[in-house]
Amino acid sequence: MGDSGLIYMLAFTTFALVILFLIWQRMRVQRAKETGERSTFTDNHGGAPRPHQGVDPR
Repeated sequence: MGDSGLIYMLAFTTFALVILFLIWQRMRVQRAKETGERSTFTDNHGGAPRPHQGVDPR
């Protein structure tokens, strides 16, 4: 296998890994939406929404 074959194999492997990572992340998001589970960051830092600053209510 020449250099061009290695480059194509590296490109394909990288592309496949990125696609698999995106699918895995999408599955996590879908599962969180179905269960209503919130992230740890939101649980620890989430509070009531802040009021709008500088918005005219008219």
